[in-house]
Amino acid sequence: MKPAHPFLEPLRPYAGRVVVVGVSGGADSVALLRGLLLVGAKPVAAHFDHALRPDSARDAEWVAVLAAELGVPFETVRVEVGAVAKKRGWNIEDAARRLRYDFLARVAKTHAASAILTAHTQRDQAETVLMRLLRGEAVLHGIARRWGRVERPLLQHSRAELEAFLHGLGQMWREDPTNADPAQTRAFLRHRVMPVLEQRFAGSEAALAQHADFAAEDEAALNAMAAQVQPHAPLPKLPPAVLRRWVRQELARRDMGFGAKHLAQIAQAIRTGQTQHFTLPAGVQVTVTGGKLHFGDTAYPAPDFAFPADWVLSFRQDGDRIRLRAGSRKLSDVLTDAKIPRAERDRVPLLVSPQGVQWVGTRPPIWAVGAREQVSLPPDPSLSAMDEALALARQAAAQQEVPVGAVVLDAAGRVVGRGRNTSRSAGDMTQHAELLALREAAQTLGTPYLTDCTLVVTLEPCPMCLGAALEARVGKIVYGAGNPKAGALGGVTDLLTAHWGHRPQVVSGVRAAEAARLLREAFQGWRE
Repeated sequence: MKPAHPFLEPLRPYAGRVVVVGVSGGADSVALLRGLLLVGAKPVAAHFDHALRPDSARDAEWVAVLAAELGVPFETVRVEVGAVAKKRGWNIEDAARRLRYDFLARVAKTHAASAILTAHTQRDQAETVLMRLLRGEAVLHGIARRWGRVERPLLQHSRAELEAFLHGLGQMWREDPTNADPAQTRAFLRHRVMPVLEQRFAGSEAALAQHADFAAEDEAALNAMAAQVQPHAPLPKLPPAVLRRWVRQELARRDMGFGAKHLAQIAQAIRTGQTQHFTLPAGVQVTVTGGKLHFGDTAYPAPDFAFPADWVLSFRQDGDRIRLRAGSRKLSDVLTDAKIPRAERDRVPLLVSPQGVQWVGTRPPIWAVGAREQVSLPPDPSLSAMDEALALARQAAAQQEVPVGAVVLDAAGRVVGRGRNTSRSAGDMTQHAELLALREAAQTLGTPYLTDCTLVVTLEPCPMCLGAALEARVGKIVYGAGNPKAGALGGVTDLLTAHWGHRPQVVSGVRAAEAARLLREAFQGWRE
């Protein structure tokens, strides 16, 4: 008959499996080792000697004797953690954790173990949550139940349960004297803080551990939402909790160090549209401007067209000016308006003539008055299509319709579908420009699937039109003005964060000012 102690239930899935168990000699790890044997697992006892106490070798000897008595394989290693931490610039706690898990991973590989188990309990979980909260850390979900091959099956069980289990077996354990040293943060919380909390708030340990479970679920959901943020998404519109996690993912992807304070400040600057420069740990610089996060690694395009012989490819110089429709302006002011971070401005390529700056290699490029007419530019089908879409939108406005026009291009850049909004005159609110253009393109090409096609529309598509484009497998969507009342690509929400099975490339903001002006004028005229 199998033993009925409740703490054995989470161990039963390991029956018959080879698992590595981190055994320090304390009650938690000894209980885990004994429990695994009782449920029929095949544990390998692994002891890491941190060499942080003069008598630490005695712990290794004690665990070796226990493993021999129980008939389980035993592995150990002694590492001068303090020396390694000093050499590599790590703190002691971080060094101990890294080196310990490296050792456990090597043991698991040697014994072909299916998992690495550690004996963290409810008490460890509660202390971790409280410690992170008091330190102001960004993540409060405590110790993960699973982390790669590492699993922690005892997180829901109290220390009292494990000690009762060991007493029932007549099994002794060793106490690490540093666990009672209040100079250690965790020991201080364990012996000075948690007893006071338990006295005033009975069950506070369990409550903190439960918070860790809920926070882990929340964190997983919010991280998944942040991971789905698309390049075209307007970051300032993201919920603050998602935006902070998006910032964290972007910094972590570049191996940049940061703290909770950095995440909050960067996210706030993105939301407000401020231009701010931040210095992260190790002196790493990042910039927020125009609602975007810049890392100093933006690639600015060199000119891909032939230009006059007296134009010179250059970079910013003091006193550079460019003549725009509003008059001559300092290049530095123009780059500021274009939201180019200060640290990147010297990397933006320029074409300069004796008359001044003629072309600025931003995205999109900035041209001096009359400069575009002096070069031979490669054709851009999307821009030409947007011209036609804007013309269709003007026709819609003339018919008292919401001014939206759309064009579909095939793979060769030829127009295969056109549409303008006719909802009011048709008495049919499905007669949107995009739907009409997609329908005509399908008829022209003789197929409902437009995988190699581009939908060009003056206004960000609504959910209905985006759905139609996704069903048609449109390869690319180019739109002009944002749609704050019904936009499905970030104006209200971004439906592409869902798993549709097809995700087109999206380019936003093309001729946005003209498209927005058409809408404003139309609605203003109707109000008057």
